[in-house]
Amino acid sequence: MAYTAVTPRSSRDRRREEMRSHLWEAERAGNSPRRELFAAIAGLRADVAWAATRGLLAVVRSFASPTPYVVLAAVSPLQAWILSSVTGRRVAQVSEGVGALGGVVMLMLAATVWLATRHRSR
Repeated sequence: MAYTAVTPRSSRDRRREEMRSHLWEAERAGNSPRRELFAAIAGLRADVAWAATRGLLAVVRSFASPTPYVVLAAVSPLQAWILSSVTGRRVAQVSEGVGALGGVVMLMLAATVWLATRHRSR
């Protein structure tokens, strides 16, 4: 059930309830734990694909809000600082410039998304 952690709460809760129900029914039917383990292993690929699809959709939807852009704006200068500390001086100056510019660009994207969502809600 750990793979459901990446999915939205409604999907996660519904899937976990389905799995509990299945286990309860299997126990009532007298299925052996070994049989249920093999069934779980057989369905693992489909379950992980289900979670990845749900999680990916949630990540894509999150970029319709300004939050990820603000986070990326904060990360850009940090990334540049880390690069400048591990590279030679010439490359460091380039990475510092990209880091500073990346933060500004991300903040501009955050403002644009915020204005677009605000305009759409009116």
